[in-house]
Amino acid sequence: MTKREEKSEGEIWGEIWSKKGEKEEMAPSRMKEALKLLGSPQSLFAPIFLWGEGKESSCALLDSLLQTYGVGAGVFCSGAKDLKGSIKVRGKSPSSKRLSDLYGELTNFLSLAAEKKFEKEGLGKMGPMEVLLCFSALEFSDEPVDVAMFEVPNEGFEGIFEALDPSGLILTSDPSSPLPIDLAQSSPFTASLLQREEEMESLREAARESGACLLVDGEDLRVSNDLLAVGGQVADLRTPRGLYPQVPIKLFGEFEAHLSLLSLSTAERLLSEGKLEEDLVSEAFSTVKIPGSLKVEKADPLTLSSSAASPFKTELCLSALEETFHPSWLAVVLAAGKSFDPASLKVLERSCDLLIVTQISGGKAGVEAVFSLAGDYFDSSRLLCVPDFSSALKKGREAALGQEEGCVLVMGEMEAVRQAEKDLS
Repeated sequence: MTKREEKSEGEIWGEIWSKKGEKEEMAPSRMKEALKLLGSPQSLFAPIFLWGEGKESSCALLDSLLQTYGVGAGVFCSGAKDLKGSIKVRGKSPSSKRLSDLYGELTNFLSLAAEKKFEKEGLGKMGPMEVLLCFSALEFSDEPVDVAMFEVPNEGFEGIFEALDPSGLILTSDPSSPLPIDLAQSSPFTASLLQREEEMESLREAARESGACLLVDGEDLRVSNDLLAVGGQVADLRTPRGLYPQVPIKLFGEFEAHLSLLSLSTAERLLSEGKLEEDLVSEAFSTVKIPGSLKVEKADPLTLSSSAASPFKTELCLSALEETFHPSWLAVVLAAGKSFDPASLKVLERSCDLLIVTQISGGKAGVEAVFSLAGDYFDSSRLLCVPDFSSALKKGREAALGQEEGCVLVMGEMEAVRQAEKDLS
């Protein structure tokens, strides 16, 4: 037998995303059949789904709590930019060799079994997200892990995720996408932020029909006594199982405190019949880090960074900034990336005293195009175009120094956050 050629992560990632799914209406059935042919790997762990804006925070918080309790946990990040970022086991990415070996096994399966059966039954070919889900399910079952968290994209993929048979669901919010009621119907447990009235009615009806447990923030779950702390906040978190007083949360903003509550109630369901140990909850939530979340980079003047790119996340970022630091004057240094939504400019206009449009070297979002769009919201006295990122950051900090309680916020994607860290270190 010839030795299988080891492929790089980049090659594997490129091959997966070059696949063209067929008969998308058959994707949920195709996914169920693929998992069955693979031996139902999802039956060897408890799949937890996370949906909505802020699901990355909820996932990291729950993952930290499970690891603190010594539970083997896996994470599938649907929005990752590379293969290692999409799959983590016990907080770490699989080795390059492991990824290559696993992809080889999966490729053989797809070519020798699944695709022939799919063609015979008219199911069409699998698309990239289906392949990635199979890939992650195999990894989580082989490790093995006890719990696997799957971040569900808000883009109509609910049907293929549902094939994994969720053990729990965390619903945050997304004003631009309808609530995935089908996922709630298939899950025995759901922890949710308070949704729009008509969606809450559908969610409650789905829970009643399926006999599922539904816990709703502001009703069954509550956050109180939320106070600023060094590097984040402390808050009292209450679930039906008891009160967790003064929990330190290493994240800024009221929204993050509520996401912590959803993760806590889900962990209770997974780990215990009663209340969890307060010291372990505090340990888990005080150490979790969310890449790209609102973060202090430097003082004098106060300079922060965030990878928020959508209007919803931009609104949350600005709210957290105001709640926590109360700046009297704000300069935003914006290096828009591929995921930047121009509608965020309208949100920025309401809070920003000076917008400096820039770009990261090699970035794909043209600075002139973003500057032109910004001109629809900002007059010339509040708008600058400084193409070089380091110069733009320096300009913003100099402007903030001239203002009482002036503040600078660097925004863009992770590349902008990393460059700000580098420039200010």
